Amino acid sequence: MAKSSKAIIHDIPEAAAAPEVQRHNFLVMAFYQITLRCGWIFKTESIVMPAFLDALGVSAWVRGFLPLFNRFGQSVPPMLLSSDVRGAQHKKTIVSLTMFLLAVCFLAIAFIWNLSANAWWMPVIFLLIYGLFFMIVGVHNLAARAVQGKLIRANRRGRLMMVGNVIGALASVSLAYWLFPQWLPAEGPHNFFGLFAFAAGMFVVSAFVAMVVIEPEDHHLRATNRLHNAWQDAKRTFREDPRFRRIALVGAFTNTSIMLFPHYQPIAKEYLEMSLDNLMPWVIAQNLGMAAFSMVLGPIADLRGNRTVLRLLLIVMIATPLLTLFLINQPTWGGDYFWIIFVLVGMTPFSIGILSNYTLELTETDNHPRYLATLGLVVAIPAVLSPLVSYSMDYFESPTPLFTAVSILLVFAWLLTFRIPEPRFGESLPE
Repeated sequence: MAKSSKAIIHDIPEAAAAPEVQRHNFLVMAFYQITLRCGWIFKTESIVMPAFLDALGVSAWVRGFLPLFNRFGQSVPPMLLSSDVRGAQHKKTIVSLTMFLLAVCFLAIAFIWNLSANAWWMPVIFLLIYGLFFMIVGVHNLAARAVQGKLIRANRRGRLMMVGNVIGALASVSLAYWLFPQWLPAEGPHNFFGLFAFAAGMFVVSAFVAMVVIEPEDHHLRATNRLHNAWQDAKRTFREDPRFRRIALVGAFTNTSIMLFPHYQPIAKEYLEMSLDNLMPWVIAQNLGMAAFSMVLGPIADLRGNRTVLRLLLIVMIATPLLTLFLINQPTWGGDYFWIIFVLVGMTPFSIGILSNYTLELTETDNHPRYLATLGLVVAIPAVLSPLVSYSMDYFESPTPLFTAVSILLVFAWLLTFRIPEPRFGESLPE
């Protein structure tokens, strides 16, 4: 890689750089991530939500709507509202407000399940609320990452991710170990009401924590025509920054792995005859695995940059679908080791954070919402196909075509990481 003499390494505003402010904000944002993890573990997309849909009796193509809603919600609404986030005087207010709305969504799902679990319309209502939930998640993540880009130095974001993931994993798996057997016992009725209501409660705690950060006030800017402005912002980001074009392409290929999330738990149940009493150890394995990887990859991100971490993550992500296919074809002992899959699956959400942190380093603070929203729009493209490609499992009566295809696309993503620069060190694009 050649060094560019004109390269600019972007950092936080001077008002947020005082050592005491840095310490305060680092601790508060770590605690915010920890409380969020303690709620999120009770609604994991790879384990809990597929089990919930399975309890509603839906097929594979319906499960395919989970990643579609996930990525649509985290792409289109942030793109439409990026100018509102950029123009807000305090981004933390948006973070807190959206966390309250996330709690309302899961309280609604909990109450509807409690009243009409067996109604024919329950899957439809659930998917509508779940789609709304991820629209709010999209705006929340945009604001939260903008706050991080504004308040936490680039060479400390990996450390923040490590602290939030490690302590968050220890706290959340302790709660899961205690509460999962009570709400989802191997024998007896499943209490999804308790599961989802507890998640909502933790989201409320996170909302209050988010308000404690010390955030310098930005100049208030009026949002422009949202649809037109969003489209023009996306085009401008692509046109002006060739580095962004490359990381966006890497992100699009990387995010194909999310299409597999709703299917890991159901195929283990189908091929290895594993029951719901495995949910708790699987959830614990996924979260502890993510914590273990964070302990290694967080410091690497701070020292070597996010590009190196992305390459390492993709090697794990390539292996995960292939190992899944191998284990489900070992009926006598594959179930004993299937927990390993959920250790590895935790790398996909981690990769989204790394992609976002890489993007934050490409531009100054004012442009962070626009860059992040455009990245979210691009990485959502594979998820649009999720219901269709999920139907392939029904059509072929096998997960092999889908899981193999995703591994191949992840190989392309890994190869493309050798064509992106590391902005941390002012590198230019390779020739």
